[in-house]
Amino acid sequence: ARQVAMVSYRTPLGYHKKFGRALTDESGPSYGSKAPWQVKSYLEYQGRKFLDRFDPVTYVKLTEQMDSHDIGRGRGGLADNVLAHVEIPVCVLGIDSDVLYPLREQEELVRGMPNAELKIIHSDAGHDGFLLEQDQVAAHIKSFLY
Repeated sequence: ARQVAMVSYRTPLGYHKKFGRALTDESGPSYGSKAPWQVKSYLEYQGRKFLDRFDPVTYVKLTEQMDSHDIGRGRGGLADNVLAHVEIPVCVLGIDSDVLYPLREQEELVRGMPNAELKIIHSDAGHDGFLLEQDQVAAHIKSFLY
């Protein structure tokens, strides 16, 4: 499941740049399910690391809670009744290649808050751009705070 998640929220270009068609061992087969692709090794490693850190049942419950959380529930909806009352300055960061949280969702947040601005992180890394594009993230935060 972790491998599927990682493939779905990163971009093909990001994986191509990082791994291409490289093998971990040139002596093995270069095709088929037994080929030692670097990307396959990386995804398997990340899956094992994830299992070591998280209890599966706890993760499922946490995910269910995150998926069902709605700050607009019981308040008449998100945009008109919740976001419109956020008066403090807000800097929303969005990643142009993120399919997990697409830019349109960040744009919706900004439209709903009277004092918000959207800053876009340009990245081939998809959702992980917020971790991998630290210079861009830091620059936007500094610009907002100062």
